Formats: sequence, structure tokens, C-alpha cells
Amino acid sequence: MSTAISGPRLTFALCIAEIVAMSSFATFPALTPFFFDHWQLSGEDAGWINAAFFFGFTLIGPFATSLTDRLDARQVFLTGCVLALVGAYGFAFYADGFYSSLPWRFISGAGLGCTYMPGLKLLTDRLPSGDQSRAIAFYTASFSTGSAVSFLLVGQVELWLGWEKALVSVIAGPPIAIAIIYIATSPKRLLTQRPWSQIFNYAPVVANRFSMGYVLAYVCHTWELVAMRSFMLAFLAYSHALTDAPGWMDVSVITAAAVFLGLPSSVLGNELSLKIGRQRSITLIMICCLAFSFTIGFTANMPFVFVVAMAALYGIMITADSSSLTAGAVSSAPADLRGATMAVHSFLGFGGGMIGPVVAGIVLDKAGGPETTMGWGLMFISMGAITLLGPFALRLTKK
Repeated sequence: MSTAISGPRLTFALCIAEIVAMSSFATFPALTPFFFDHWQLSGEDAGWINAAFFFGFTLIGPFATSLTDRLDARQVFLTGCVLALVGAYGFAFYADGFYSSLPWRFISGAGLGCTYMPGLKLLTDRLPSGDQSRAIAFYTASFSTGSAVSFLLVGQVELWLGWEKALVSVIAGPPIAIAIIYIATSPKRLLTQRPWSQIFNYAPVVANRFSMGYVLAYVCHTWELVAMRSFMLAFLAYSHALTDAPGWMDVSVITAAAVFLGLPSSVLGNELSLKIGRQRSITLIMICCLAFSFTIGFTANMPFVFVVAMAALYGIMITADSSSLTAGAVSSAPADLRGATMAVHSFLGFGGGMIGPVVAGIVLDKAGGPETTMGWGLMFISMGAITLLGPFALRLTKK
């Protein structure tokens, strides 16, 4: 194929590439209950291992995304796939405890940092001019789909073949992503290139209050989202055992389904923002997320079907504002600053994603540990409380 590929087909190809590139996303969170016992981890330890992944994303992602204002984002995306491959391989064969797992999760996160936002730039650089919000919505929703596929893959391979094979299975994802990029895209010269001397100058982005309003709200969103996905499977496993739920209700499948619901939720959330306005839509969604986070942890001893329903609804609400926040930040940035804007969006947003799991893990330990309902209840409250700041950040986007 060439760069003449139609917009919908290109969007579909880039979404699939991002989904398979994320295959190693859940190698730790999908097996957290196992690693609690196997590696003798505390809640805080688990939080730090999850944070290492997003530290890699936060540290490398902005640098990689900024480069797309000067270089073809295709080159950056392919580099990210190589990093993702190295991280997946290292975690599968060389991680055997808390400290040895950290560098490999960091590298995997760096790989995601070089594919997620640069992939969005790769897409928008090749789309026809005009409103790109729907393409952005579908692409950002692929983050939820990639997370869900990773949870499902790791969980099911672990169930049938064991945890070691589960870690090995995710290595195949990045090479498939590389093949898709080579088939679906070709190199493209940027029409406007930001000077090298300005490539890491983020002052114009920070000075743009319209973009920064969405970016700061995205920090709140990502803090809660990443913490939720880091611990949701472990919470469901606790509730499953507590309520003596039937074995066929597999928590890895349930978690994958709850995360997968982020795809239609993110797309529909963007449609809602087009109808009633971004600020109003995002504020409404954040209030709903707050309500779920303040209650879900305390439902652990209720019928497991009810807990599953709560997890599914939480999975829907927590991603419903994702594409709206990203589309708002991108659309309010000048064309020559979109890469830098995405870099700031990524750095600050997933900086929140790096801190969220650590704070959640500490709260879980201090409130009673992963074997108590009080611990889980207060942990989820700590996740959602940050969204109280989101609507205030959105005030910056008003003209």
C-alpha cells in the first residue's frame, strides 16, 4: 500500500498496529495475584512495578513525540516496537523478583511511549485535512483495546499453559505491528518541520491555556485509569475468592471485557462531546467516575455478579472522556506545535499514570492490605479522588 490509502483504512491499520504493539502491557497486572505470592510482594511493591512501566512511558514518550515535529513519526513508531520487543523478552526470561522486573517493565513502557502518541501523529499526518476528531477517537480507543487484548492473552495462556508461557506469548505482538506499519504506510516528508533548536521548547505549549486545560484534566483522568487497570484484576480475584464464585467466571476474561469496553465508550464519549460540548461532557463523565470509585471497593463481599457489573460500568465510565481530552488538546494546538503538545499531554498525563498505582498500592497496604475489603475500598477512593480537580482544570479551556 501507499500513503494514498483511504482515511478509514489507514485509521483501522494504525489501530491494529497499536493494539498488537501493546501485547506486553498486562504481563504484570494480569498476573498480580500470582506475583503477590510467588515474589512475596506487598501492595506498594506491585504499585512500583506498575509505575516502572509508566515511568518508561513518561520519560521517553515526550522525547519521542517531540521528535515527530521534525522527523517522520513512522520512524519513531518502528523504534518503539523494537523497544517493546526487548522489554517483553527481558521480562519473560530475566525477571525473577521485584528489582529484576523493574528495568524490563521500564523498557516496555518506553516502547509504548514511542508508539502511542507518535502513532497518533503518524495517523494525523497522513489523514486528509478537516475534522479528525473521529479518527483520533478511534485511535485513542485502541489503547483500551490493546490493554484488554493483553489482559485476555496473558490470562488465558496462564490458565491453560502456565505463567511462564503467558509471559513468552506476548513477544509476538511488536513484530506483527512492525509488519503492519511497513504494509500500510510509506515514509512521508513533513510539510512543516520545527527547527531542531526549538524541538524541545515546550514554552509555547504551556502558554496555550486552551491546550493546557485539557492536558491537566488528562492528568487526573490517567491517574485514575492506570491505577484502576493496575489493580482491577487483583480486586476481582479477591472478591471471587471471598464470595466463593463459580470457577467459570474467570477474572482475566472479566477484566479484559471491562477494559475492552473502553473502546466503544471512548468513541461514544467523543460523540457526546460533539453534541453537548467537550467541557460539559468531560465534567459529567468525571463526576460519574467519582461515584463509582467511592463505592466499588466496598462491594467486594456482595454477589460476584454485582461486582462484575460494577467493574464493567466503571470500565465504561473511566474511558469515556479519554478521546475527548486528547482531541481537545490536539485540536487547540497550532499545526507546527502538535507534536510538542502531544509530548506535554503524554508527559504530564502519564506522569499521573505513574504516580497513581504507587499511591493506590500504599493506601491498600496502610488500609489493611489486599486481603481486606476496607483496604480495597479506600484504595479505590484514593484513585477517584483526583478527578475532583479535573473540572477545575477545564475552566482554562473556556474562551
